[in-house]
Amino acid sequence: MSLVQIGMPSTRGSKILRSGPVLSDRSRREIRYLRLSLSDRCNLSCTYCRPPQGIEHVRRADILTHEEIELLVREFVRWGIDRLRLTGGEPTVRGGLVELVARLADIETGRLSHGGKLEVVMTTNGELIAPMAQSLNDAGLAGVTVSVDSLDEQRYRAITRTGRLERLMAGIEALCAAGFKSIKLNTVALMGFNGDELAEIAAFAWKLDIIPRFIELMPMSAGELFVPGKLMAAEVIRQRIAVAHGAALEVERRPVGRALGPADYRRLRGGPFDGRRFGTIAAMTENFCDGCNRIRITTTGHLHACLARDDARDLRAALRTSPKRRGRALEDAVRGALLNKKDAHGFESDGGGGPMKAMISIGG
Repeated sequence: MSLVQIGMPSTRGSKILRSGPVLSDRSRREIRYLRLSLSDRCNLSCTYCRPPQGIEHVRRADILTHEEIELLVREFVRWGIDRLRLTGGEPTVRGGLVELVARLADIETGRLSHGGKLEVVMTTNGELIAPMAQSLNDAGLAGVTVSVDSLDEQRYRAITRTGRLERLMAGIEALCAAGFKSIKLNTVALMGFNGDELAEIAAFAWKLDIIPRFIELMPMSAGELFVPGKLMAAEVIRQRIAVAHGAALEVERRPVGRALGPADYRRLRGGPFDGRRFGTIAAMTENFCDGCNRIRITTTGHLHACLARDDARDLRAALRTSPKRRGRALEDAVRGALLNKKDAHGFESDGGGGPMKAMISIGG
């Protein structure tokens, strides 16, 4: 049961460089994966995601409409984007979500593995998804990643501030019943908080044919939400899970030519869960910037070439210009942002080096 190539904007004394439709940055990393936030609002208030004082929410007039989102995504597909991930805040608080997913999942890309259509996936906290799970699957959503930071009611409430574990479990059950081909579970691993239940969380996922992934804590919000000593390194995570389940670990090779994310996967060999796989996302201790193929767009249409940098570039203005100028304006803005994308993030183990932006504002 399953519960482009480089380019720059038109500036004085500069020349636009184009060597093909596919997006790439100044380090010639091809950009194939777009993460798009549908809302900067969320029904939860997770301690690593939103500052306790909250954030200043954007005005409704500044939020991209469904039509603008579709137009923007079509442009990115034309430039070689293979995968689109819908994020938040929490995407399920966005009105008309099912209709939007259907429109986006119907965009032609030529990718035979998805019937020639764009691969659209989504990340959610799972608490509001139960009533729409089947409709999202029917609309063409290819996969869902659910955040599960604890299976203990009190811990779950503590980290989400407002969450209810029974609603999360109902959401996971509904996703499994809907028949999604891909369901993943994301856990932010925190030393001294949920580090003792990572093996339990993995087992919970495997029993439902869900793939668990464990994420290192990152110093977003200028390190305000980063607690020294809470960082749990990916290698520690892997060894705890392997030892708890009496297994060895086998490195899983990444498929070539797919617009995959940052997770590094291992497969258990031996023990009661022999053959099962799990991932780690280790921005802090196993920097994966050299293979970064992702860019992010906020709900207001601002492009962030790097999660860890305050490098926003406004695409909304280009979107809302005249149709005659829109295409070139968008392309110049996107390629210009990628030309300035840094080679690596500046995260530091003591919580320094992070961006001012909060995770809830950019979508992870």
